[in-house]
Amino acid sequence: MKKRDWKRSLAFLCATALIAGNLSEFGPLTRVKAEETNLFTDGDMGDDEMGDSTDAANFWANQNWYFEGDTWNCTSQVKYSIWAKQAGNCGLELDFNKADGTVCMYQEIGSLEAGSYTVTGYIKDGSGSDGTIALYHATKDGSWNVSEKSTQLTAEYVMFTDEFTVAEAVSNYKVGFQITSKKDAWIYIDTLTLTKKTSDSAEETPAPEATESPEPTATPEASVTPAPENNILYSEDFEDKKFDWTENWSTETKGKSESATGECDANSSKVWNYYSTIAQNMTATTTVTASDAGNYKASFLTAGENVTGTISLTAGDRKVSADLTAGGWDVYTPAETDALTVEAGTKLTITISLDIAAGGYLKIDDILVTKASDAEIQAEKTAKAEELQSLITEYKALKETDYTADSWKDLKEALTEGENFLQALNGDYTSTTVTEIEEKITNLKKAKDELKSATVEQAGINVEKVNGLTSDFIGGVDISSYRTLKDSGVKYYDFEGNELDDAGFFKLLKDSGINYVRIRVWNNPYDASGNGYGGGNNDLQKAVDMGKLATDAGMRVMIDFHYSDFWADPAKQKAPKAWADMTIAEKTAAVKDYTMNSLNTLLDAGVDVGMVQVGNETNNGIAGENGLENANTTAIFRAGCEAIQQVEQERSRVIKAVVHFANPEKQNYMTYADELAKTGVEYDVFASSYYPYWHGTLDNLKNQLNAITENYGKEVMVAETSWATGLEDSDGHANTVREGNNDAGMDYDFSIYGQAKELREVINTVAEMNKGIGVFYWEPAWIPVKVYDPEAEDAEQTLATNKAAWEKYGSGWAASYAKEYDAEDAGKWYGGSAIDNQALFDASGHPLETLKIFSYVKTGAETAKKISTVKNADAIEIELGSSFALPETVKVTYSDYTSGAENVTWNAQDVATVNTKAAGKYTVNGTVSLEGETYQTKCVITVNPQNLLINPRFEDGDNAWTLSGTGIKVLMDGKDSKDGNGYLHFYNDSDFTYDVTQTITLDAGIYQFGGYLQGGGNLAADSYEVYASVDGKTQTAEGELNGWKNWSNPEVQNIEITKDGTKVTVGIRATASAGAWGSWDDMYLNKTGEVTPVPVVTPQPTATPAPATAPETESSSADKDTSAPVQTVDWNTVTSNVQAKIAEVTQYPNINSVNMNIVCSGETRLSAAVLGSIKGSDMTLALHSGNGVAVSISGQDLKGTALNALQNIDLTVDSNAQNIPAAMAASKKAEATKQLSVKDTGAFPVAVNIHVNVGAENSGKYANLYRYNAEKKQLEYCGSFPVTRNGQSMFALKQGGDYMVTVTAAQPKETVYFSSGDYAVKAGDTLSAIAKRNHMSLAELKAKNPQIKDLHKICVGQKLNLN
Repeated sequence: MKKRDWKRSLAFLCATALIAGNLSEFGPLTRVKAEETNLFTDGDMGDDEMGDSTDAANFWANQNWYFEGDTWNCTSQVKYSIWAKQAGNCGLELDFNKADGTVCMYQEIGSLEAGSYTVTGYIKDGSGSDGTIALYHATKDGSWNVSEKSTQLTAEYVMFTDEFTVAEAVSNYKVGFQITSKKDAWIYIDTLTLTKKTSDSAEETPAPEATESPEPTATPEASVTPAPENNILYSEDFEDKKFDWTENWSTETKGKSESATGECDANSSKVWNYYSTIAQNMTATTTVTASDAGNYKASFLTAGENVTGTISLTAGDRKVSADLTAGGWDVYTPAETDALTVEAGTKLTITISLDIAAGGYLKIDDILVTKASDAEIQAEKTAKAEELQSLITEYKALKETDYTADSWKDLKEALTEGENFLQALNGDYTSTTVTEIEEKITNLKKAKDELKSATVEQAGINVEKVNGLTSDFIGGVDISSYRTLKDSGVKYYDFEGNELDDAGFFKLLKDSGINYVRIRVWNNPYDASGNGYGGGNNDLQKAVDMGKLATDAGMRVMIDFHYSDFWADPAKQKAPKAWADMTIAEKTAAVKDYTMNSLNTLLDAGVDVGMVQVGNETNNGIAGENGLENANTTAIFRAGCEAIQQVEQERSRVIKAVVHFANPEKQNYMTYADELAKTGVEYDVFASSYYPYWHGTLDNLKNQLNAITENYGKEVMVAETSWATGLEDSDGHANTVREGNNDAGMDYDFSIYGQAKELREVINTVAEMNKGIGVFYWEPAWIPVKVYDPEAEDAEQTLATNKAAWEKYGSGWAASYAKEYDAEDAGKWYGGSAIDNQALFDASGHPLETLKIFSYVKTGAETAKKISTVKNADAIEIELGSSFALPETVKVTYSDYTSGAENVTWNAQDVATVNTKAAGKYTVNGTVSLEGETYQTKCVITVNPQNLLINPRFEDGDNAWTLSGTGIKVLMDGKDSKDGNGYLHFYNDSDFTYDVTQTITLDAGIYQFGGYLQGGGNLAADSYEVYASVDGKTQTAEGELNGWKNWSNPEVQNIEITKDGTKVTVGIRATASAGAWGSWDDMYLNKTGEVTPVPVVTPQPTATPAPATAPETESSSADKDTSAPVQTVDWNTVTSNVQAKIAEVTQYPNINSVNMNIVCSGETRLSAAVLGSIKGSDMTLALHSGNGVAVSISGQDLKGTALNALQNIDLTVDSNAQNIPAAMAASKKAEATKQLSVKDTGAFPVAVNIHVNVGAENSGKYANLYRYNAEKKQLEYCGSFPVTRNGQSMFALKQGGDYMVTVTAAQPKETVYFSSGDYAVKAGDTLSAIAKRNHMSLAELKAKNPQIKDLHKICVGQKLNLN
């Protein structure tokens, strides 16, 4: 099959046929897969058009795909891209650079027969933004139908699949996809198929005539033939679409567990599917009882991707298990456990254990527990006895002097027991059982595993000795960033606290057991002006510098050529600038010359180069060439390896050529090795990256690398690994491992003890490989330039210092200068270190005990038992007015990797603040003490307010709710509920509206009403909101559809009821476009406070109007008293509500963000408590002043901001202001204008947004903001905003004062020049007064204005920077 044809059929090939059973004496009959026809043209997204070229074709040249209306307008470009490929040579890239939106793309199929059709494809969101894809096809009347099923986009390719049916033959039928994503996302889509579903039946070959002598049909080695019916103890084929096993997921964000279809001829029946968008573990169990004594085994079929795991059969403490295989989409692989011998009536537990990588899925089918035959058991006994004899022989070769006397004594006893057992049997296993032999094996392995090294060192960590390490086993570190960190001012120290120079630093590495250093090299990591791209600015000269230091310290060096000017990894392999326009012949010559010249330069400088990497994490290409199946790509590998070998020969020294790949969990390593072998690439070492939070299990890593050795004889190693000692950031740039990101479902603690265990286990795994030669730890010295604490007073200055160093010296992962070369990654996300919490030094440069790990694994190390991590207590929820009891102990893990419980002392003051009569969330801090050390923990107590709604979670159907409109109903299947079974579901295949209400009688007070919303398929014009109507006045809050199970939380606050017995109507309503889908759940109506009486205000005398001839006066709202009789906000209640909501949202990671709407038409001075409650969270406070005006502050924008600078900001808005001279206001020609005034005139130290409703009649026009500069007597243009369907506009405010919003048909052609940073000193000003007025300290003002030499001397008119 041609390569491009192979790709089209990829989604439908099934490598393993399902065994149908022993249907004849000639062996089992198998179902054979026929290749299906892909009805999509260009389903491979440009592969055919690309042909033999190395560049992607023009998507628009031979248009096969179309876009509905102008839905593509939210994108800046739609193109074929070699970077977008899932298979083959290229895929389709859609860049959502213009706006959030939904792209509807389709093909018109000439004719479709009546029947059912399956659509599949692969999609990923390279930006990590939220997005979904759903099937989008025509209906009989020509309108569009968007499937209720959607697939969540992830950062890695995920498969999506859906089905539709046409009742009769149709022509020119439209089939496609609706892709929804956020602004600045870039979406890759590839390998699209549309196929007609075939019958489940398989043709059976009749048995031949008795006179024939046919060759027997070969049976696949791994196939499992079910036992006779009366030997089946348990059977699950999932045809009833139910699976009632007990499931446990390792994170609160549970994955999917649902019925699915096998969807290939090897298995077209029902199966069970597990899927998770995040990396996590899952176990599912059930128990059966053995009716007879005998030997039982479990068998099963599995298919999937990015999942490893086992199925086991357990009786008491005895267990047998088998590894499951996730060999691809619907490539079903059978497996079977060993037999377990039990008595009649024994309880057998069947357990599925899965380790799922992000985006991984597993389909499982035909789970059987069968009673094995005597012949099978006899064979198994023999195999187990041989295994026992093999272990005895292996363990007897160990040296007694290497271990402590007590642990050696235990091993000797287990060896003697095993030998005596086998001698007594003398090869006749009739009198024993499989279980009995397994017990001997288990005892022997346990004794061996518990051997203690006689040379174990006393240290600060526990490290189990790794047996069998050779003297030349590589214990390496990658220190590529070291030089730029030193240039930035970073200091390093030895274990005694002495500051180290360069030579001292590398001697410390050597003395700690490190024998190899890895250094990356980029061709030219600089722009034309010499500005470095960052990440260490790793040019050849830096490699010479650091390589010489490593050599002088007695370590060898591995050079890591990326063949790029900046980072090369699985997502990008960009050619160096100088090679960008070369032909492949020119490029291979350049690779060879560059490699040889660089190596000779290093060797001439005295660098002891022992290994050289030809590329870095080259899964998808190298040096701008894409795909290992591409001959150009392997030509680059060949040129690099040949260059190394030529230098070897010329220099008469051994230099190993290394190839480096990542993602062992995808099980593609043999594919890569096959391609290299077929194209004659000669290398010595096959290296892998291994980061546990991305790359699956160590067992899988071992299997993948051992296969390379077994098939091609190559040495193998781990070129990169690391682990975090905590989740905190210390340089001001977000880390790869942090709270909520790569921190769930892990096997190791985030502590120094967890770091030691992870690294020791990686070393041990490589040491156990057939030709494992070593491990490199990635960037152990990449620590902060300056330690950043976001709560410290100098946080802003520290961050500024770090940013300056990252830019000047390249000591962050990327500098802004990299944008010219890597616009989509470094150009957007440049900054500091993303792994400072994974270093082997602390943030201030002192070495951690784990720096000695390569020494400790040779001897073992132990320390006094200490606490590794203290878990937070389980959250407590109580009803209003109820009591609570805090736990006496909390769960802990220890430095010896055991776990337990320790007594906790709760903070009495925190306990006293828990008001069980006031709804909210309260945090009680506690301490745990062990051996003089104190550790922190906490318990969150939720006091739930009374929910005044009837049937708020729809568990009683639609009882108490009135439903009107179309496309809305209550369902009870739990599929789209937030929790429980009931939920309010909506969907319609044409535009629709609905309104769901409940009327309740309430007493006087302040209330809030809200709920949770999820879904997709909506258009920008859609509206989804909750509302509350009291005495003819309606308050609303708008929700968002963010995808399946990504819940938004619209909430109406400050619903004021002034009289007892008031009827209130609360509701849910929407105006939705065809195909929009989703659900509402967990609605609530709570009382949050009492009514504040409206103050009686004595009217002030009216000023005498000025004569008509008097000149127009100018005034600023800052000089006026705009007070009016208004409602006073209880900010303490607001703070409590905000804290409660944040704590609630924390429990539901799928809730992206929450807006809290507060009506505050009076004075609006946010307290430090209010601001502190949202700081750093995904909460946004929206402060509504009336007349369609609100200001908002985001918790994310408060990061790094000192609260004392914020708490005096007066955000009181006068939406009836008329302070701008009429003639000046009229000078801006507009269809409508609105003036408003923000009382505080100082510069704002945080982003403050103002929202102005200019009327739905102005939808599609432009709202424009102007600030009145009273000093310059002019209006200053601040920017424009396209008015939304509901008439909303939004602007960022730099400071308060008088403003005017105009509405125009076109955006004004004016320059935005207003800046709050330029202030002219006025008569009477002092620096202290200016600082206070602009919400900063005097020290901060001085730091912004270094030209001020004397704080007591400033001049009128002098310019000050307030930015």
